[in-house]
Amino acid sequence: MKKIKTLGLIVVEVVVLSLVLYYLRSALLLNHHHEVNTIMPMLVDIAFLALFASFGGRLAKTFGFAPMAGKIILGIVAGPALLGVLSPYAEGVELARLAGVLFILFEAGLHFDMELLKKNIKIATMVAFGGVLVPLVSFALLGYYVFNLEWLPAIFLGGVFTATSVGLSVEALKRAGKLETNLGNRIVGAAVIDDILGVVILTALSKFSEGNLEAMSMVWLGVSVFGFLVGAYILWSWGIADKIAKYLDRHYTQTSTGIYTRFFFGSLIGAGALAGVIGLEPVLGAFGIGVVLSKIDNEIKHEAWEKIEGYMHIFVGGFLVSIGTMLPRSALVSWKVWGLALVFTVLAFVGKYLVRYLFKDKKEGHLVGLAMSIRGEVGLVFVAVALANHALSDTYASSALLAVILVTILGAILFERAVSGELAPEVANISIVDSPQDVDNSIDYI
Repeated sequence: MKKIKTLGLIVVEVVVLSLVLYYLRSALLLNHHHEVNTIMPMLVDIAFLALFASFGGRLAKTFGFAPMAGKIILGIVAGPALLGVLSPYAEGVELARLAGVLFILFEAGLHFDMELLKKNIKIATMVAFGGVLVPLVSFALLGYYVFNLEWLPAIFLGGVFTATSVGLSVEALKRAGKLETNLGNRIVGAAVIDDILGVVILTALSKFSEGNLEAMSMVWLGVSVFGFLVGAYILWSWGIADKIAKYLDRHYTQTSTGIYTRFFFGSLIGAGALAGVIGLEPVLGAFGIGVVLSKIDNEIKHEAWEKIEGYMHIFVGGFLVSIGTMLPRSALVSWKVWGLALVFTVLAFVGKYLVRYLFKDKKEGHLVGLAMSIRGEVGLVFVAVALANHALSDTYASSALLAVILVTILGAILFERAVSGELAPEVANISIVDSPQDVDNSIDYI
């Protein structure tokens, strides 16, 4: 009875908030002032994304499933699929989506331990390559031989399910207090390598679809990826972050207590922008600069992050809701789309979960397999690029998009329950890298 009452209250809250949002957006767009009709709608969208995220967190808590899944569900409700008060391609929604991913990956980098990665590089690389090749090949063969697609659309379909969502995996690990463990490092390391491979595949397919694949473009892409990895490692190994911190101590901290917060934020945005300029995804730049800054003094890191984390409540929640808004209404009323989506969901989940067999420890392999099954931002980018280049029809694109959302929700629920439930005692014995306070200070995105 209590659950039904809570659900009823959430429904009322969502309806009221949707009406307010609809009125505000309509009124703002009719205003003649540029700041009011252009900037304010973006800010309103970001604010309401955060509020919908709160409803999603409450829904998840009431019914006992992963908070991130609840927020994606609220995105489906608020998006074009149902109420239509939030557009997935509105500037404010896109801004919140990108900012949320940047913040998540930046935090993952801050808690990433390069020394542990050196110890785990072999297994992380094996997991990443296995997790990319199996979905890519299986979906490509399914598309070509079963659905009679051309090779390019079939490979595009496979590409949608290649990359693991680093952000969502990190969120689940952090909530369970396992982000800074050996297990967490293996998962994040594999997911990052996985995403790099996904970005390379996406770039290559985009150029194929445009009909202008040039050898030099591929060479430049390879050089960019290599330079990104090597550059991040060199800056980390040289302790550049500590040197900058000492400079700030000497010249700024006596007059301003927020200099570290501004330095962290500026570094995050600058690194993301640089990654985009050289042809990589901005999220990889955010992760890379997070790794570089992870070597900074812990007290400074905690002080700066405590000030930044308030913004993460807004943008990370907005990112999760925005994923749900990308599901079109046609996907909910088409039996063919649902049938294809269910097939894709099962194949997508199994294709990643098979990496569990790379581990001798079955329980650890089970956790890694579940974590790698979580899709998200890169898969959605694949769908968007496929549509823009007319590589996939609306039916297959909608089915792929729905499958990405379904496998994300399924993977998130199963992984969070596994890592927080009966398997937690086994992995809790793995040594923590930084101070235990890091776990206590982890953010609750309810």
